[in-house]
Amino acid sequence: MIVVMEENATEEQIARVIEKLMHLGFDVHRSTGVTRTVLGAVGNRIVDARELELLPGVAEVLRVTTPYKLVSRSFRQEDLEIRLGDVVIGGREIVLMAGPCAVESR
Repeated sequence: MIVVMEENATEEQIARVIEKLMHLGFDVHRSTGVTRTVLGAVGNRIVDARELELLPGVAEVLRVTTPYKLVSRSFRQEDLEIRLGDVVIGGREIVLMAGPCAVESR
C-alpha cells in the first residue's frame, strides 16, 4: 500500500500516519521528495483504505497489487542505480545477467 501525504503535511502528521501503519502491522518505508512524502506500507494486511484517508495530512491511499513494490515507480520516482564493483545496474548501460544454470552446458 502507498500513502501519499499532502504537500503541506507536517512532520507530526507524517509521524502519526507512520505510527498508525506500524500499529496495523506494516513495515513502513518513507520517501521524501521535493514536494511530497510517500509512505510505502509493506505487509499482507487487509486494511480499509478509508481509515487511513481520514487521517490529517493524507492526500490519497493506493493499493499496490504488483510485485516489487519498493522499486516500482509508484513508490520511488527518482532513478535508482546500484553499483556492484565496476558494474552499474539501473544506469544508461544495458546489463546482461545470468546465473550458472542459465549458461552452463552438460
